[in-house]
Amino acid sequence: MRICFLSDPRYLHTQRWARYFAERGHEVIIVGGPPENGDGRGSGIASCPLGDERFRGPWLLRTVLALKRIVNEFRPDILHMHYLGPLVAPILLRFRPFLVSVWGADIIGETGLVRDTPRHRWLKRLVLRRADAVLATSAQLARFTAQYAGLPLERVPVYPWGVDRRQFRPRHVGDGDGLVISFIKTLKPKYGPEFLLRAIPAVRARHPRVRVIMAGDGPLRPDLEVAAADLGIADIVTFTGEVPHEHVPDYLAQTDIFVMPSVHESETFGVAAVEAQAMGVPVVASRIGGVPEAVADGLTGLLVPPRDPEALAAAILRIALDVDLRASMSREGPRFVAHHFDWDTNAGRVEQLYRSLLNGGGRGGRHG
Repeated sequence: MRICFLSDPRYLHTQRWARYFAERGHEVIIVGGPPENGDGRGSGIASCPLGDERFRGPWLLRTVLALKRIVNEFRPDILHMHYLGPLVAPILLRFRPFLVSVWGADIIGETGLVRDTPRHRWLKRLVLRRADAVLATSAQLARFTAQYAGLPLERVPVYPWGVDRRQFRPRHVGDGDGLVISFIKTLKPKYGPEFLLRAIPAVRARHPRVRVIMAGDGPLRPDLEVAAADLGIADIVTFTGEVPHEHVPDYLAQTDIFVMPSVHESETFGVAAVEAQAMGVPVVASRIGGVPEAVADGLTGLLVPPRDPEALAAAILRIALDVDLRASMSREGPRFVAHHFDWDTNAGRVEQLYRSLLNGGGRGGRHG
C-alpha cells in the first residue's frame, strides 16, 4: 500500500506509525509541519509540508491545492490524519479511504472538551463526520470524541497504541535495598510533577534510601527545582533534562516504582505507564482520563486520586515495603502489556483496517 499520514513529522508517535508501515514494505509519506522538517527529524521517512509558495490566497484553498498536488504525485491508497485538526482538504478532494486518529488534546482540554473557535469546531466536526473511520486510543477518548462530533459511540472504535516489547523488556538494575522512583514526562502542569515531589518527604521518612529521577524537561523545571529545595529533598532528586525516547528504557531499568501523577482528563491513555509495566516496573498513577485503562489497579500498579500527595506517598510506600506485592506486580506488568498493548499486534489491527476499507470501498486515491 501507499500510505499518506497527515501529521507533523516531528511527533514521535507519527514517526513510530510511519516506521512500522515502512518496515512492513509499504510506501509511506508524512505530510504536514513546517517546511524545514526535511525527513521528519531522522525518522527516515519522506515528509513534506502541507503548503506551497506557488499558491496564494486563503489557507483553506492553499491546503487543498497543496494536498491535491501531493496526491497526484504520490498517489496514495490511504490518507490517515493523526491528531485532529481543522484540515478539510481530504474531504473537499473527496479522497477515500480517509481515516482520523484522535490523540487526546485535540479533543479533550484541561476541563473537558477543547474550547475551539466556532469555525474550528465546525471544521473539525465535519472532518470527523465525513471520515471513513475515526480511531481513539482509549474508551474514555472515544466517548469524548463521539460527544464532540455528535456521532454515535459505535462510530469511534478503540484502537489502543502499544509499546515495542523488544525495546521495553524487563531488565532491572536497581541498587539493592535502595528505592528509585522515576517520573518520565514533560515537566508541565498537566502531568502533575509537583505532586510527586510533595509526596517524597513522607516516603523518605519511612524509606530513607529513596532517590527520585525527574526525567524530562519543560516549563515547570525551575519551579520544581525550587520546590525540591524547599521540601528538603534536593539532595535525592535528579533533574536529567530532556531524554530521547530511545534512552527511556535505560532510566526504567534503574527504576523500582514509576509514578505518573497526571491531573487533567486530557491524559487519555498513558503510554509512559505502559512502557514501565512492559519492563516489569510497578506503577503508581492518577485515576484520571484514560489511565485506568492502561494500568491494572492492584495487579500491575496502584491508582490514586489526582492532586493528592498523601495518597501518592501511601501508594508508593505500600509497594515499596511489601516485597511480595512488588514482585507480583513486576511479573504481571509484562503479561498485561503483552495481552493488551503489544505494538505489533495493535498496529497490525490498523493495517487490517486499511485493507478492509480498501476492499470494501474500492481503491483509495480517487478524488475530484
